Amino acid sequence: MTAETAANASTAPNAVPASSHALCEQRSRFLRPVYAGDTLRCLLEVSELVPGRTTGVLAMRSTVHNQRGELVMDGEQRYLLKRRTPLAAG
Repeated sequence: MTAETAANASTAPNAVPASSHALCEQRSRFLRPVYAGDTLRCLLEVSELVPGRTTGVLAMRSTVHNQRGELVMDGEQRYLLKRRTPLAAG
């Protein structure tokens, strides 16, 4: 289930080139059982962004709910990102 909540399994890599990021940390807590036939809804949410001089750390909270709306997994991933130069105004 953690693979489905990783940003690399979503459309996020399309916005950030693979050479510009690295997975630093992954943690997950499995709170309820999941059974064959369950429908799962995975959600990624930016929970923190820590800018540095040339890199930054992006934290994303991951949650998975079953078809009854019960939280079955809660976790977080942290990615090291290469900073991009801002676009010129105008």
